[in-house]
Amino acid sequence: MNIKLVYILTILNYSRFWAPIWVLFYLLHTDYSGIGVLESIMIITSVLAEIPTGAIADMLGKKYTLTVSYLFGFIGYIFMGTADSFSFLALGVVMATISSAFSSGTVEALVYDTLLTEKREQTYQKVLSNISSFKMASLAVSSIFGGILYKMNPGYPFLGLALMIFVAIFLSLFLKEPPIDSEVFTWSNYIKQNIYGFRELFKSRRVLIKNMLLILLTMFVVINGHVLIDSQLVEQGWNSSQLGLIVFGMYFVSSIFGQMALPISRRIGVWKSVLLFAVFISVSMVIIPYTSVILGTVVIVLRNGLIELFGNNASATINSETISKYRATTLSTYSMLANIPYVFGAYYIGKYIDATSVHTVTFSIGSGLLLLAVLAILFSRKHKLFFSNNK
Repeated sequence: MNIKLVYILTILNYSRFWAPIWVLFYLLHTDYSGIGVLESIMIITSVLAEIPTGAIADMLGKKYTLTVSYLFGFIGYIFMGTADSFSFLALGVVMATISSAFSSGTVEALVYDTLLTEKREQTYQKVLSNISSFKMASLAVSSIFGGILYKMNPGYPFLGLALMIFVAIFLSLFLKEPPIDSEVFTWSNYIKQNIYGFRELFKSRRVLIKNMLLILLTMFVVINGHVLIDSQLVEQGWNSSQLGLIVFGMYFVSSIFGQMALPISRRIGVWKSVLLFAVFISVSMVIIPYTSVILGTVVIVLRNGLIELFGNNASATINSETISKYRATTLSTYSMLANIPYVFGAYYIGKYIDATSVHTVTFSIGSGLLLLAVLAILFSRKHKLFFSNNK
């Protein structure tokens, strides 16, 4: 029952009608530097909320944590859809980000612990791939309508998502909490939960090396998802209706890519997959300035699918090394650490885009990711990380 409900909740939560037009919407209120400020506000909120919300999920229950997540999301997107000023838009961003922080790692932990309870944990990657495909398919379909809604009223795409999340609030109440490693909430236990969840990332030399490399790679990858892909599509010159169709295609391709994560990881190993996709993502970033508008758009579309594959295997890497009791806390800690550089760099990335172009900035960041990915491959060979329990 939980798995089917998670699929439905994923579809509702990722009916993000604003996906193709959010950059255009933000530019109604500010420039790329201002977008950088909003992104910094978002990531600062995320960093401050990630670990506490992960611990809450582990201790008070993943079911109710998701319900709270949807409540914050509903309120946040109402604010964004009705925003008439930069400050009101920023408030909506904060609320929506708190919603994401509550769900970050919680869904994966709920799924894994549900499967563990049912003695089906070996199907985790398959379920994760299904969730990824549902997510991408929902984003794809809603993107088509997003471009149309934006033409009717720029705020409608955000209000449309608020309506979908309103339905998710009630459906989340039908989830069943997995009876695994439950903990009575006290402030003492809460603090310990955060400490132990953090330690899970670095509990042995091999785990420490692998997770540090994973965090460093993710630092570069998350910037794509936050701003670069959508900004590059805008810089290609597409209007809101065209963006709706392009983003539909992008997420449709990503939904297909999501199903590829499991067979690829089974064939070459989870850790090798992480490094391989990091290389592919970096290459797709550095070649854009040398392509035509059409070819460049295709490459951007494919990169979004590669990011999805990277994320699935990154999650599988963390899960394989983490015990259930600290799973949501550990996943939230990983997410927080990977986002820290963007907290301090989002404004300057926006300034750099205003001074040059999105493609130039993407080329620079992609070059850094390519160098890091190559070094990670060499380091993994030296420390025999390809021969650990998740290869």
